[in-house]
Amino acid sequence: MLQCARRRAITGAGALAFAFAALAAGTGAPLAPAQALPRLGEAGGELSLASLRGRVVYVDFWASWCAPCRQSMPYLDGLHRRLGERGLTVVGINKDEVPADAQRFLRRVPVSFPLLADPGDGAARAFGVTSMPGGFLVDRAGRVRFRHGSLAGESASALEAQIDALLRERP
Repeated sequence: MLQCARRRAITGAGALAFAFAALAAGTGAPLAPAQALPRLGEAGGELSLASLRGRVVYVDFWASWCAPCRQSMPYLDGLHRRLGERGLTVVGINKDEVPADAQRFLRRVPVSFPLLADPGDGAARAFGVTSMPGGFLVDRAGRVRFRHGSLAGESASALEAQIDALLRERP
């Protein structure tokens, strides 16, 4: 019985690693993590990015120690609020090792979009995050279509144009 449970856990972890490896391969790769990530804060529970299929999703990796994150979080929150009814969801994935650091940051920079934790850095490795902030624009079918770093100046304009184009596409 124990071997069967262990085998299922290894198989599940292998499927998750395969999905993440496909995603890390680059733009156009499928986004279908087999495991949900835990939500940050009082909401609790988990959220799977796969559950957001049918929506355009901007996945933002952030941390409390990241100065550009302090600037991009309010901007992303505005996008989430303004374009949510059209089909955009922003999801923030936190990279802090100490959850209290993220909570302190969020008291100063509150946002309305879903926030997740990434224990063990599995999601960051899967997406190939190399700098903070790291953003990934995912189409309605779950494919990574664009990657972004800092959202200053022209990058923000480019992101909005990309979001608009993906929102107009039909699944």
